[in-house]
Amino acid sequence: MLTARDCTSDTSCPVPGGFLSYQTSPAGNAFMLAAFAALIPINIFTGVRYKTPLYAVLTTLGLLLEVVGHAGKILLRSKPASDGRFLLYLIGTLWGPTFISAAVYLVLPHVMVIYGEQFSLIPEPVYCNIVFVALDIFTLAFQSIGIALSATSDTELERHQGLSILLTGLALQLTSLALFLGGYWYFRLKLSHRRFVFDPTFSMVYLSSYFKKFLLCIQAASVLLLGRAAIRLAAFTRGLGSGLVQSQVVSLVLDDTLVLVAAIILSMAPVGRAFGSSWAETAPFTLSGDESDLPLRNWRPSTSQHRKRAISQPYPASPMTAVPSPRSYRSIYPPPPPPLASPQDKRVYQRAPYEITPVQVVPYVPSEAGSPPLSGSMPTDTPRRTPREAQKLVDPDALWG
Repeated sequence: MLTARDCTSDTSCPVPGGFLSYQTSPAGNAFMLAAFAALIPINIFTGVRYKTPLYAVLTTLGLLLEVVGHAGKILLRSKPASDGRFLLYLIGTLWGPTFISAAVYLVLPHVMVIYGEQFSLIPEPVYCNIVFVALDIFTLAFQSIGIALSATSDTELERHQGLSILLTGLALQLTSLALFLGGYWYFRLKLSHRRFVFDPTFSMVYLSSYFKKFLLCIQAASVLLLGRAAIRLAAFTRGLGSGLVQSQVVSLVLDDTLVLVAAIILSMAPVGRAFGSSWAETAPFTLSGDESDLPLRNWRPSTSQHRKRAISQPYPASPMTAVPSPRSYRSIYPPPPPPLASPQDKRVYQRAPYEITPVQVVPYVPSEAGSPPLSGSMPTDTPRRTPREAQKLVDPDALWG
């Protein structure tokens, strides 16, 4: 049964005297609170400057929740048995990395679109957003229920049930980060063994050195968040009274510091600077009425419609003049005269007589009597030759070869 009263000695507290067995460090938690708070205006500025509102909202919410969580942890110093303060501490430190991870998940669909359709892991990159959003919703739901039962339950059974639900939420968060990193590394492997050429539409983006550094920053931040989720899962596995949960060094160094470094990396390498105006153009969930000019269209018909789709030309067809068919061509134009051929049906090349200069018109001398003369005028001073004499003007190799 959920109650609003604090944990006392006569109720089942995780540790004697409250929820934490140590006095929280005001200096360390104040530093973490100030560091997370200092990153909030940076993310707001970069989100407005580079027009990445959704990414900026998710990172800002994550940072705000971290500030709230460390504020609750500082308040636990004066009253370690307070259910509300412990609830505030768990919600802030568990929800904050979840929202920061959700911002990181937005990058993968944009990266798949920017290289070209043939390199995409799935038919539509928007499915990545749907999968990760569903995982984040379930993660937040399980974490919320688990935190509420673990922090406000009176009996050990209810606290154990709440802790099991909380572990499910942490496992989902760990699965989401592992799925993101696995999908991204497989995508990079597919690019390295590509059989196609990158789409040149966004070549200015993926060929820039800053974009390559940004992808390294995304991987580093994801690995840090993955390590933090694994440590958090291992700490809560043995209960709220385990040594990892009650260790201030583990809490500050292996939990808060990892999230802070990941948030600093993401803030110093904003996604809008890496993508520029291409961030909005490569959004997989952007719907438009006309056919998109992106390398990966935002909507694809079903399989049956895709097979029946007419293939359009990349450029408008130029008007072509009508060409007559072979039958009409013969009726309009007379057939050309047959070429002079040898007895072996080889074309005969005439040789001009040596006494005729090139400026004079060479007459056509038929090899047989009755052949039609070639068009042209015959010089008046040229004597008429007999067929035997005319054969000497013909190349015998071309005639009989």
